[in-house]
Amino acid sequence: MSQLRKGNRALIKDMNRSLVINTIRKFGPISRTDISNKTGLGLSTITKIIDELTQNNLVFETGSASSTGGRRAILLEFNHQSGHAIGVKIMKDHLVLALTDLDSTILDTLEISFQNKEDVPHIIHLIISNTQILLTQHQLTEENLEGVGIAVSGLIDNQKGTVVRSSLLNWEDVNLSEPIQQALETPVFIDNDVNAYTYAEIEKGYGVSHENFICLSIGDGIGASLVINRKLYSGEFGGAGEFGHTVIHMDGRPCHCGQHGCLEMYASNKGFEEEASNLIDHYPNTSLNLDTIQFDRVLEGAQKGDQLAKKLFEKQGEYLGVGLLNAINSFNPGTIVLIGEGMVAKDFFLPNAMERAKRNFFNFANCDTDIVVSSLGNDAWVKGAALLAIDQLFQPPIYETTVSLLNG
Repeated sequence: MSQLRKGNRALIKDMNRSLVINTIRKFGPISRTDISNKTGLGLSTITKIIDELTQNNLVFETGSASSTGGRRAILLEFNHQSGHAIGVKIMKDHLVLALTDLDSTILDTLEISFQNKEDVPHIIHLIISNTQILLTQHQLTEENLEGVGIAVSGLIDNQKGTVVRSSLLNWEDVNLSEPIQQALETPVFIDNDVNAYTYAEIEKGYGVSHENFICLSIGDGIGASLVINRKLYSGEFGGAGEFGHTVIHMDGRPCHCGQHGCLEMYASNKGFEEEASNLIDHYPNTSLNLDTIQFDRVLEGAQKGDQLAKKLFEKQGEYLGVGLLNAINSFNPGTIVLIGEGMVAKDFFLPNAMERAKRNFFNFANCDTDIVVSSLGNDAWVKGAALLAIDQLFQPPIYETTVSLLNG
C-alpha cells in the first residue's frame, strides 16, 4: 500500500493547488470569487495558486464576467492544450491509440492489427512505436506527453500496472506499464476497459448530471462498472464489475474463465455459435452458416430479415434481460447505462432485454430503474483511457508515490 505523505505545509499547499485546478477544470470559465465559494479557500490563497498555475501554463485568463455594477470579475480557464495524453485500448486482435489534449479531446487515432495476442513484447512494442508515430505526426515530442492510459479486459492491478488475468488475451501476470513507461519516459496507467469507458461516461456523458449508476458493457464479453458518488467502486482486488461471470445456468456452457453457465456465454457475442447450432435445423432458409457465425454476420443477416439471425438476437436479449434483472436486484441502481460494441444491434435485442428486466423485485414495489444507452460511442474507450492518465495527473498528491503535475 502507498505511504501517505506527512501532514505539513507542503502537503496542504499541494492539496489546495489540486482543489483549485480541478475546480477550474470542471467549472471553468470561472472567477476567483466563485472558486473561493466552491472550495472554501480564501481569495489571497487562490490568487497565489492561480499565479503559480499561470506561470506553469496550466490556466489562463479568458475575459471577464458580466457585471451588475462594479468591477467585472476576470474569468479563468484550464489550458487543456498545455500537454497531451495517449489513450490505448487493447482488443483481441488489434489496438486503438488516440492522441488527446488534457481535456481528452481526440486529436488523432491509429488502429493497428496484430496476429498473436499472446506475444506481449510485440504488443508493447506496437504501443510504444505507434505512440511515437502519433507524436511525430503532430510535431510533438515525448516531452509534450504527460501520460499514457491503457484500457484492457480482465482483472487489473492498477497500482502495480499489471494485468493479473485476461482470459480474452490469455494473459496472466503481465507487467504492462513498466516497459512502456521506461521507453516513453512518461507515466503509464492501466485499468479494465469497461472502467475506462466509464471514466468517459462520468466526465463527458451520463455522469455529468448524475452521481450514481452502473455501466453495463455488451460485446465480445459482458462487463460492468459501479459508479458511486461519481467514483468507481473497484472491489477488494480491483475486479468489481465482472458481471459477465455471474452464473445464470447451473452446469451450463463452459466459460473461458473456468466456470460453467456464465452470463457472458449466453448474452455476449460469444453465445451466438452454440445458440445457432441449437436452432439452425428450424430455419432451413437461413443465409447463416455455422462455420462463420460471427456478430457482424448475424447483424447483417438480421438487417436483411434473416429469421434465424433475428431469433439469435431475441435469445440474446432474453439472457441479457436476466443479467439486467440480477444487476437491479443486487445493486438497486437508479440507472443502468448500456455501452459496448454490441449496442449497434440494440434494435434487435434490447426490447426483449428490457421486457425481462422489468420483472425485478423493485419494479413490483413501483421503484423503477432507468435503462439507457450511452450517447458517447466507440471513441469513449480511448477517451476514457486518456482520462485515466489525465485525472491521475491532477489528483490530490496525498501519497508519496503519487504521480502528479501539481507537486510543489
